[in-house]
Amino acid sequence: MLDIKYIRENADLVQKKSEEKGYKVDVAKLIQVDEARREKVQAVEDLRKQRNEAADAGKGSKPSEDQMAKGRDLKEQISAIESELETINPEYDELLNAVPNPAFDDVPVGGEDASVEVSKWGDQTTGAKDHLDFAEERGWVDFERGAKVAGTKFYFLKGDLARLELALTQFGLDFLTEKGFTYMCVPHMVTSRISAGAGFASKGADDSNEYFIEGEDLALIGTAEAPLTGYHADEILDEDKMPLLYAGYSPCYRKEAGTYGKHTRGLFRVHQFNKLEMYAFTTP
Repeated sequence: MLDIKYIRENADLVQKKSEEKGYKVDVAKLIQVDEARREKVQAVEDLRKQRNEAADAGKGSKPSEDQMAKGRDLKEQISAIESELETINPEYDELLNAVPNPAFDDVPVGGEDASVEVSKWGDQTTGAKDHLDFAEERGWVDFERGAKVAGTKFYFLKGDLARLELALTQFGLDFLTEKGFTYMCVPHMVTSRISAGAGFASKGADDSNEYFIEGEDLALIGTAEAPLTGYHADEILDEDKMPLLYAGYSPCYRKEAGTYGKHTRGLFRVHQFNKLEMYAFTTP
């Protein structure tokens, strides 16, 4: 999430960069709401200061009728402005959360056709067999029965390929733990607060890639990154103890509902897969 101060100081740039990424945001509206919100926050702080000063002045003696009347008036003013803030804050949060991080200036603007090849490594040979054909010939993967059980883009991984996935996961886990990472099995669901805090779209958003649990404030995770991000929520971390290194293993659930990659075959853009996630809480 971008700092609101940065957005205030770079409103035109943020609007332009957001549109280049395909996001419909209203930076001008955000700044307008932000200004109104700041005015009310400042007003509440000023009134609270007056109330505290009046309370300090009256310590040790019985308050007069005028002092009590002033105290009631200040309390009513604070309550009224706080009620207004309760209306403004959700709109402010919604507008702010809709603003994406800007891309770097050297990132091409456009779709896949605008991609730029930066470098190549190794021989660019051709003629290899498609991985799905290769696996199906050996009975290692079954998309047809996966679709029968759960719908398109679900699959069964079988035999040696399933064992290979476990072996690769164990290899990665051993490698990471030797580097000081703590292995963690994470919750497969997170609340909307944790999901949004980790940068994922909210429930009902057009670009949401998450599966939400109907009637619950929960979503299936698209990556172990989401629960790992929330692991230290609302905590103050000791910088001397950083970096905190975690290796989170979990299945990952994704709608992959967009048009991007809709023509890919096999184990790409699937709705469920397993992943070992490296995560570090550290200073810049």
